[in-house]
Amino acid sequence: MYESDGALVVSASDLTGFLECEHLTRLSIEVAQGGRARPPAVDPMTELVAAHGIAHEERHVQRLRDRGLTVVEIAAPAGKDAAGLHRAQADTLAAMRAGVDVVYQATFFDGTWRGHADFLLKRTDRVSDLGAWAYDVADTKLARRIKVPALLQMALYGDLLAGLQGVPPELLTVVTGDQQELVFRYSDAEAYARAARVRFLARLADGELAAPYPNAHCGVCPWRETCTAGWRAEDSLSLVAFMRRDHAGALVEAGIPTVAALGARRPEELPDVIGRTSRERLTQQARLQLVERTTGTPSYEFLPREHGRGFELLPPPSAGDLFFDIEGDPFAGDAGLEYLWGVLDTAGEFTAYWGCDPAAEDQSLAERAAFEQLVDRLSAAHAADRSMHVFHYAPYEPTRLKTLSARLQTREAEVDRLLRADVLVDLY
Repeated sequence: MYESDGALVVSASDLTGFLECEHLTRLSIEVAQGGRARPPAVDPMTELVAAHGIAHEERHVQRLRDRGLTVVEIAAPAGKDAAGLHRAQADTLAAMRAGVDVVYQATFFDGTWRGHADFLLKRTDRVSDLGAWAYDVADTKLARRIKVPALLQMALYGDLLAGLQGVPPELLTVVTGDQQELVFRYSDAEAYARAARVRFLARLADGELAAPYPNAHCGVCPWRETCTAGWRAEDSLSLVAFMRRDHAGALVEAGIPTVAALGARRPEELPDVIGRTSRERLTQQARLQLVERTTGTPSYEFLPREHGRGFELLPPPSAGDLFFDIEGDPFAGDAGLEYLWGVLDTAGEFTAYWGCDPAAEDQSLAERAAFEQLVDRLSAAHAADRSMHVFHYAPYEPTRLKTLSARLQTREAEVDRLLRADVLVDLY
């Protein structure tokens, strides 16, 4: 988002950011209008993801050329002036009118919305204002699973594309990090994208943007430290672990606006719109956080024991129990690489199965060997002691066992037996 000739120019990332957090939009407007400087710090992981994303995109461009398709790359507009954007869009339209197979880095600009689609793919089974052909939108994404923001972005490009060729695209194609081409219908996303755009532009016009509140986007937001400092300064209820936004709103309306105020209340003093269990949990949590804030020492209290919950879900201990963890790099190659498989036994002995070989050109061979060694170890341990279990934390480990046994087509039966026997136990 930025100002050009006195008007805001916005993009798909501004729209998806608005849907994640309206306060992010407020901050972006302030930066665009010169009222605030953008945070200088860049998250190293964000930089790494961006670099891998560019490499993924370049590999796909080469694959398209290897198929014998004509690819025309549109030069990125210099600067942020409207004239440069209009020139880049004119170049995009010229390539489309020429009927090239692929337009790479297509630029769209309608005076408000700026967009850069990775690819426009020619279709000869449809008619448009261009002639006996039309174009669809395609983008590369590192992710293996596609989320709503990716489709929303492409649907916005599809709407801008329709303005150039006279007809909407039919398909939106996402090329994932493992080279899968996932195809979606533009018509399935069009209505949602239009509604989101209308709401976004309305909030830009009236300025009625929601106040900041922690959400999943905070983990990748460059304004995280700014917002966190503000929450701490005002002792915001959002600092209380497990605090829901609607509960925070109800507490503020009841005259309990801070962590300190909440920690000094009894559960029955909280508004009835918050359930009894939640009232007890929130007052206890706030009180414990206040103790830690005062003493500098983590404070805790044991929850009352409940039959069939908590530690009662753990199986009886066995001398053959194992503890299992994986370390992986999702950006290595097209499918990622699980480079370290670790097993700890009850005697305290740790075994590392390395799924990488610095001297090898094909790391998948080392990954396959480590996977087979790990599965063989777990299977042998279970065969020797049917009461043993393999403990892990969160669902990543069994998910990767299933995925790799299918992709590598090895140890499928062994993995299936371990899963069916409930040998793996998720401590999380």
